[in-house]
Amino acid sequence: MKLPMWTLRWLHRSRLSRSRLKGTFLHSWLGDRILSKDLWRPTPESLARAWLVGFPITMMPFLPAQSLLAAVAALLLRGNLPLAIALQYLSNPFTAPVHLPACYFVGELLRGHSPVAVWRHLQSTPMDLLTGGSVASLYSGAFALGILGGSLGYALIRNLWKHPDGSRSKARPHQPAPPRRHP
Repeated sequence: MKLPMWTLRWLHRSRLSRSRLKGTFLHSWLGDRILSKDLWRPTPESLARAWLVGFPITMMPFLPAQSLLAAVAALLLRGNLPLAIALQYLSNPFTAPVHLPACYFVGELLRGHSPVAVWRHLQSTPMDLLTGGSVASLYSGAFALGILGGSLGYALIRNLWKHPDGSRSKARPHQPAPPRRHP
């Protein structure tokens, strides 16, 4: 899959292209790993790895420097860097009314509470999510949902990606070129 030309131009102007990173502080600090094509080109493998590490990080509420943590995780696993960073924008103030109750609900279920009682508590006092007593449930639920969502996304991307040649990222045996006929 190739990115549109406007995206490549924007990345280059923003000094986020491979040619612009060569010789910079990041290149000297991280080495040639920062120039790896897996970090920048959207392939099934790199996108799946980015989802695997980026989704659990975005599920953690109130986590400072999410984009930095996702970038480091993507660098370590050679996941697609733009996707790993873009996933961090899933947790924002607009998604918090869905994100935080879901994490709390799953956390309370993991801690052994009744689903009906947890649902009633959420409906009657939704602001209890932001108190100190709900932190353990909030983070345990976020951890569980992050691992589950990251694993499911990884499996879906790897298995449902349509390859143009019909293969599933397996190396094809080398076929020699047909012999040339000389007139």
